[in-house]
Amino acid sequence: MPKPKTENTKKVAGNAKKAEAAAAKQAVADAQKAKEEDAEWSKGAKSNNKKAAAEDKKASAAAAKAERDKLLAEEEANQPAKAKGAGKKVAEKKTRGTLDLSQLDGDSKEKTLNASGIENALDALDLTSGGSKGVDRHPERRFKAAYAAYEERRLPQIKNEHPGLRRNQQLSS
Repeated sequence: MPKPKTENTKKVAGNAKKAEAAAAKQAVADAQKAKEEDAEWSKGAKSNNKKAAAEDKKASAAAAKAERDKLLAEEEANQPAKAKGAGKKVAEKKTRGTLDLSQLDGDSKEKTLNASGIENALDALDLTSGGSKGVDRHPERRFKAAYAAYEERRLPQIKNEHPGLRRNQQLSS
């Protein structure tokens, strides 16, 4: 009597696996085909694809921002506390100072000037000691007058110190 035929279990398992893979592949292909068909059918219909895409984009941006804020708050909470303003460096504006001439216009007996900086303090002293009635507020004219006064005061001294210099050499030294 011949032996009854038995099935090869490995072959059966392989065939089942192959069939399962083919079924999964067919399902993916069917889903793709259905998606393309839906897109084809929706072409003629009025759709809100752009609006929906914009809303999705806004929602994803808001979610990303919320996540960033959350991470930032978490990071700040984990850092050791610092005194406020301890690490800040503030850029200071360097100025030559200010000279406030508005007090000279008043009719008060007591005339005072507020000046910050050496240059402006010296200008204020010149203005108050000169006894001039009208103070010229225009800076170029003030500097021109101050230079002329300096030149007038210094030129005779330079002539005595360096008698062989020409006038333009005396002015430049």
